[in-house]
Amino acid sequence: MADENIKSEAAPKSEKAPEAAPPPPAPTTGGGRKAIGALLSVLIIVGAIALTFYVWSVIEHHPRTDDAVARANVIGIVPRVKGPIVKLHVVENQAVKAGDLLFEIDPEDYELAGEKAKANLDALDKEIEVARVQDKELAIAVKVAEAGVERARAQLKQTQDTLERLEPLLKQRFTTAEQVDQARTLRDVAATAVETERQRLNQANVAVSKFDTLTAQRVGLVATLKLAELELSYCKVTAPFPGRVISLNLSEGAHVSPLLPVFSLLDTRQWYVIANFREAEIQHIAPGQEVEVYLLSAPRQRFRGKVQGIGWAVKPEGEAELLGVPYVKRELNWVHIAQRFPVRIAIENPDPELFRMGASAVAIIKGEPAK
Repeated sequence: MADENIKSEAAPKSEKAPEAAPPPPAPTTGGGRKAIGALLSVLIIVGAIALTFYVWSVIEHHPRTDDAVARANVIGIVPRVKGPIVKLHVVENQAVKAGDLLFEIDPEDYELAGEKAKANLDALDKEIEVARVQDKELAIAVKVAEAGVERARAQLKQTQDTLERLEPLLKQRFTTAEQVDQARTLRDVAATAVETERQRLNQANVAVSKFDTLTAQRVGLVATLKLAELELSYCKVTAPFPGRVISLNLSEGAHVSPLLPVFSLLDTRQWYVIANFREAEIQHIAPGQEVEVYLLSAPRQRFRGKVQGIGWAVKPEGEAELLGVPYVKRELNWVHIAQRFPVRIAIENPDPELFRMGASAVAIIKGEPAK
């Protein structure tokens, strides 16, 4: 019994449990994946093409260029008188306001010229005053001389008439030769008196004309004095507009002359950008269009601008020098590339701390060209 029990207990241990059936194989999905992949590829290609056409359309109708530089007007500060600089009030790159004193030229020569002109004018004024006092007497003398001439002419006429009446009577013996000779003598004396009175009248007129001559001379001396005062004022040279001093390479004591600039002044009132666009893009640009501009030194800050004008002339490659015609360099001389033309863009909100002459810029045309 014990053995049977042992066998009965051991039997279950020797039996093996049935193995679980393997899971059924998953359905094949290779064809679906290929279809999805092909669809995604088509969508990506179509999207890339659409994006390419969109970008092309934007660039075509809103051209942009990084071939641009910031510009401002620059003038040479030229003195109107010559002389050594005695005081220099500015330094290189200094910001100045309109009317600020830039430098002073030695005024001594011009002060002396002004004093001389004033002395000459004062002396002439005294002569004119004396002539003015005598003017009334001279006017009376002229009238007296004129009256003397009239009396002498009347006397001459009377003696001439008397002589003409007596001469026919002499042949008829109604008068004597002595009476005729007396009449002829009186006629000659009257003629001499007329000439004397005429000379006296001329002298009186000359005396009066001296006053007029002095008065006319005064106009010239007044002009000389004003010119001397004006030249003296030119010894102080001031800034004609707000800007920055550039190209200052001299010191006090330097001799300056008219027509030769001492240094230059950068006009900071108006900044603009000269942007070179390809000739195929010019048709999409017109004056008045809005432009977005940024400087490479501050790419995150945008500035508003408007197209002022498009260049109508650039110097062709290899052409002889043409005065006043801008030259736009072609970077690939061995490849035929499109010519570029300069477009002037006025900046409406420039930052005076960022804009510098010649700074690199990017210009993007935003507005549509006028139709």
